Amino acid sequence: MIRVLHYYPQSDSMVSQYVAMLTEHTGLECSNEQATEKADALQRLRSSHYDILHLHGCWRNSSCRLVRQALRQGTRLVLSPHGHLEPWVISENYWNEKLPKRLLYQKRIVQQAYAVVIQGKMEQESMRQLGWNPRTVIIRNALITQTTTPRDMASQHAQLYRKVLDSNPLALMDDDLRSLLRQVIKVGITGDQRWLTELLQGQPDTAEKWRLLLCYAKQEQISNTIERGLSVLRYEAPDVDAGQIEHFMPEGYQTPQSIESVIGNSFATENDRLLATFRHLRKLVSRRQLTIMHLIELDKELRHYGCKEAELADTLEEQNLYKLARRLMGVMHELTGFTEGFMPVPPLYDRTMRTLTSQVINHLKI
Repeated sequence: MIRVLHYYPQSDSMVSQYVAMLTEHTGLECSNEQATEKADALQRLRSSHYDILHLHGCWRNSSCRLVRQALRQGTRLVLSPHGHLEPWVISENYWNEKLPKRLLYQKRIVQQAYAVVIQGKMEQESMRQLGWNPRTVIIRNALITQTTTPRDMASQHAQLYRKVLDSNPLALMDDDLRSLLRQVIKVGITGDQRWLTELLQGQPDTAEKWRLLLCYAKQEQISNTIERGLSVLRYEAPDVDAGQIEHFMPEGYQTPQSIESVIGNSFATENDRLLATFRHLRKLVSRRQLTIMHLIELDKELRHYGCKEAELADTLEEQNLYKLARRLMGVMHELTGFTEGFMPVPPLYDRTMRTLTSQVINHLKI
């Protein structure tokens, strides 16, 4: 069940009625709690974990503190402006109130929201003109229109919360699940769990953890590797069609292409193929498009095919690829469990390598 904390101004009767209607009709999908005062909301966020902080309305100074606390604890943000970002509202007392608040926190809060719930086409157009967040979702307000019902409105919110939690799943994984993911990837590549050098993690113990794992595999296009790893480990995943699960992607996201689909497979030697691979990886790094899929592809290539290591190292040096290759060895060790015995060049663990690792980890970050 998705835990949601709604924060709204009690002085706004329309918003109060909206939240009351929403929480009354959500059903079994969500557990809803409400707070109208900053101290109460902060205490709730600190003492218990919520999946979603749903802010209603804008321009409240207290929202800034709540958002910081929520994000620190891994709680995701959904915002319903309730018309408070319409041009005529922003223009009211603009210089003395709206502009300072916009600069201090309001724009940033809108940008940090995984989704902005709007109630019609006009509000959507206002959000488009602002350009603060492209992830807008229209959910009609049953208080002011007969085109929807309270139950339908609540159901659409529950679906939106689910979509938010299915996005960027790696960020929601705990340390144990991340460790298991790395192990499953390594076993999926090697086909043998005896390659694991650390204690094997147990399989996910909740449906939600399974969902995170399978969503990550699908979104990063490594489902075949994950499925093979789970099969070798004899872990039985639940019947979840991750391909049908909706999720948000980062703005400007481009679907990654495999290395082979770009460079082809007609090379005279394995060294030639690896040189073309590293040249392509350099382009991906410069465009911030390096993903776990590419690392798995390189891992498999280096494990299964031999190369002339000394000659490769010399040519990498000549083409200014040597340090990149060393850093990629380090990234692969961290994320795919790649071992030094298969590395054609020694790994380099420096600040740039850590930046590359973060780039891969945050590939789906909203």
